[in-house]
Amino acid sequence: MKIAVIGVYYASNLGDAIICDCVAFWLKKKWPSASIDIIDIENKKEFAKQTDTSLRTLEYRSWKLKWEYWQTKHHIKDWMYYWNKTDVESRREFYKQIAEKGYDAAVFAGGQIFMDWLSMDLAAFLHCFEKAKTPVYLNACGVGISISSQIRDTLRQYLLNDNVKLISTRDNQKEIEKLYVNHQKKVSKTYDPALWTREVYPSVPKLSTNIVGLGVMYSNHAPLSKITGFWMQMIKQLSTKGIPWKMFCNGSIDDYNYAAYILKKAGLKQEEYLYDCAQRPDELVQQIASFRSLISFRLHSHIVATSFHIPAIAVVWDEKLRFYYRNLGHEERCKTIWDKPDSVLQALEIAENEGYDIDLIKKQKKFARQLLLESLDGEEHIEQR
Repeated sequence: MKIAVIGVYYASNLGDAIICDCVAFWLKKKWPSASIDIIDIENKKEFAKQTDTSLRTLEYRSWKLKWEYWQTKHHIKDWMYYWNKTDVESRREFYKQIAEKGYDAAVFAGGQIFMDWLSMDLAAFLHCFEKAKTPVYLNACGVGISISSQIRDTLRQYLLNDNVKLISTRDNQKEIEKLYVNHQKKVSKTYDPALWTREVYPSVPKLSTNIVGLGVMYSNHAPLSKITGFWMQMIKQLSTKGIPWKMFCNGSIDDYNYAAYILKKAGLKQEEYLYDCAQRPDELVQQIASFRSLISFRLHSHIVATSFHIPAIAVVWDEKLRFYYRNLGHEERCKTIWDKPDSVLQALEIAENEGYDIDLIKKQKKFARQLLLESLDGEEHIEQR
């Protein structure tokens, strides 16, 4: 049996690679003799190397992206469709070659795949798998920025195909049903595969340290001056209270360079207060596992932390963080850059004292795994093997 596990494996945000590793782990445990291939959805072959990028460059990229979003949203020019169609056309042969390898199933592992930047890749894959008569399973998909109606229309026609056997989401179920399948197909609720991180990376120990991890992300969802001010106040408060801390990022080079900028602005040494930019998923897992607790932006820093039972406070910039903590029964652990540092630290102290509902996490892990495996197991082509 051959199964393709497809995701944004070589993204700079290493959370996506962790998702793929977790799904591949499930499949290998279920079918030990199966051939499981992890495939990057954009045909990348390696993780990005660290490069220095100035804050001015980051701000220019952010401005350009916002401008393209604005034009797309106001129907002036659909830049999202234009750029993504161009990229997909350059990879057309890649999708075809993968589909023609004769996989018994194609599993899209999860992550924020329902978004403008990835939906065209997904549509191209679905088109090729339809021709190859390969069953497709869209697992624990997240919802991101989706402002191009042309992209949604392109993807929708393939999502409704009979060979798409499962669509499940960790995020907004109703949004996917409305925007992507017009309520013509069931979308199942599930949980993120990365809750299995601790089992998938058994060589990473949970270290007993007293360090609070600060997960930095470069974002265009709020004024950069405000985000910078949030972190400046936070590190000042932590230092005043005598709480040791260290910054990290999820592997994004932009995030890392932004963290370095914050420390320089604060007059602090980068080598003392910032972990090296993780370049592989196990390196990110190791960094997160070294903290006693987290205050962090990116979703998968929280999911990895949960797998190690490390308490955390989310700095919300996207609703997927609220969905995640709502599922855990702790939406009060969601804060924003507009909150006072004292209230964030107070929430962190409460989270450290309360910990997690371990039984609830176990149930979510079991449910997420079973939903995918039972969907695969229920298909005739799998049972025959």
